[in-house]
Amino acid sequence: MVSGTNNAYLRSDVAIPIAYKKMEPNLFWLDFVVPKSEESNAFMYSYDSSGKSGDSKKKTPPPYTQGQVFPEIDKSRRTTTAALLESNGFSMRLPREVIRSNKMESEVTECYETLGFWLAEHINTEISSALTSGATTPTWTPTDWGTPATATPVEDLRLLKYQMRREGYPFRLTDAIVNVTNFGELEGYLTSIDVSATKQEKIYGMPGDRGDSIYIPIAGCTVTGLDSGITEGYILGADRNNPAAELHYYVDPKFGQPKVSYLTMVDGKEQVKTVPNIGMHFSQYEEPDTHDTILQMWVEQKTVVTKPYGLLYDSGI
Repeated sequence: MVSGTNNAYLRSDVAIPIAYKKMEPNLFWLDFVVPKSEESNAFMYSYDSSGKSGDSKKKTPPPYTQGQVFPEIDKSRRTTTAALLESNGFSMRLPREVIRSNKMESEVTECYETLGFWLAEHINTEISSALTSGATTPTWTPTDWGTPATATPVEDLRLLKYQMRREGYPFRLTDAIVNVTNFGELEGYLTSIDVSATKQEKIYGMPGDRGDSIYIPIAGCTVTGLDSGITEGYILGADRNNPAAELHYYVDPKFGQPKVSYLTMVDGKEQVKTVPNIGMHFSQYEEPDTHDTILQMWVEQKTVVTKPYGLLYDSGI
């Protein structure tokens, strides 16, 4: 923490790094969006629902003859849409006796860490809601993973892999996100199948080697089980190498800084990590009547799906 008077702890350059240290490791969904900084609360984004091969203006190149001029072609323009950023946050109260005490540093740190964790949960919810509502519904019929006698989750994932392939698009299934209940059913299936060790490792996948995730070789994807963000019985397929959504954010220089540096563990060693501030803000004021200090922390951002074919969302597992 910053040395000096207790007031030194009540600054954005102190508050935001502490909150970020707790927040960023819990932002699971951040890998599936492209962060984009904005200069105001209004922004424009392009929506692509046709792709290169599906373009209605697509032409076949004619044979070339000496002296001939190649025909001029055109392409369809992407749909441009406007949206507004949203501000969401919390306030926490520090009683005057805490401000005056010599334990203020630990009290304030705990407040910042709590706010950071709760805001991470909010960001995860907003991103997952945007991805699932903007995704494409695959044309498949999966099995119920909760019925062991008929469940074939690995085959379901293999079929989902081909649902992601679409001419004119780069998308490939790299991740499948499910509820932790369905993840447990997949894990149970993988531990009960009677196949050779080589076949299990090279085709089906080895349970228990990645904690909350299992890599399924034949499907070419990693399945991750979440406690929240995905409803039981549903599955979201995504390509983390080609994110199909954008996270637009704004940083008001009065209440935040464009980059955040904080201490974190990297390969077992504590290091300073610097990341873009994806819309995190902090402010504080003293309440006149009680002289309590009110801490405010909020994020200003909005997630939008720009390429719906890069996401698959359906129920039935």
